[in-house]
Amino acid sequence: MSFIQPIILPAYCQQSSRDQYQIDMYRGDLEHPNAPGNKWHKLQHHLKTAVQQNASVIATFGGPFSNHLHAFGKTLKPLSYKAVAVVRGELQPQLTPSLKDIADDGVELWPSSRSDYRLAMNSSLVMEINHHFGDVYWIPEGGGGVLGAMGCRDWANDIGALDNGYDAWVVSSGTGTTAAGLLSNLNTPDLHVFSALKGEPAQRDVILGLAEELSSESMGQKQLDAKLFFHFDCHEGGYAKHSPALIDFMRAFAVANPNSPLDPVYTCKSMFAIIKAMDSGTWPYRRTLFIHTGGLQGWRGYSNQTNPYVHS
Repeated sequence: MSFIQPIILPAYCQQSSRDQYQIDMYRGDLEHPNAPGNKWHKLQHHLKTAVQQNASVIATFGGPFSNHLHAFGKTLKPLSYKAVAVVRGELQPQLTPSLKDIADDGVELWPSSRSDYRLAMNSSLVMEINHHFGDVYWIPEGGGGVLGAMGCRDWANDIGALDNGYDAWVVSSGTGTTAAGLLSNLNTPDLHVFSALKGEPAQRDVILGLAEELSSESMGQKQLDAKLFFHFDCHEGGYAKHSPALIDFMRAFAVANPNSPLDPVYTCKSMFAIIKAMDSGTWPYRRTLFIHTGGLQGWRGYSNQTNPYVHS
């Protein structure tokens, strides 16, 4: 199986764009069936640390459609740990498809109010869980933090080993953990990071700080800063929301690339932004690698009318 696939620009794009640009997709979503994309990589060093600390319970955070929680449940199912998930918002009698999978995998779900959830490790629910179980290893939301980024730094070696001739890599961003890990790798070229969150320009500094903490002494903040390009204006209405233009793009992209599906929250928006730049002739690179971070299970939270891969 080839993890790198060529991408065809949608039919509406100008011929000059097709001639000028090459964009390929690294299919990270095909790497691990249980924790696709960046999820497996962000979990690896956390799990190693849990073993080192002799933890008996592993807990984490996520929303009702969380890709991270879904991968967390699948990854821990065959292991001997007690798995706990703090879920943002009230649990409805009819669980979302993602939460149903997590519960079926043996993860114990603890609902959290949104206000308490925002406090993360300082929340009252975390203190209650720690008191209840006594020996808990906590994984940050999204598998984040230094350990999560370390896994993505390792991932950059695997990706670059397949083809190191790209002028730029592109990755979608939620917490910024994956971007920081990729950026900290000396062999990563220019890295364009597209945030799925609305109004998060300060996240660039978070990514830089985490990458600097991970990078070798030979690559300081100045060098990291020079190869990081952060885009915070491609959210198309907000997290997990779709503008009419984005919906039209996803349909056109699915027709042109029926075997290279995008997820509904992250990769659809970053791919839309890149192809718009290519079609206008403003994308500054000849060869671009788009890193697919997974999340296709998230389509279950949308109607079939919204999902272009149901009909393609």
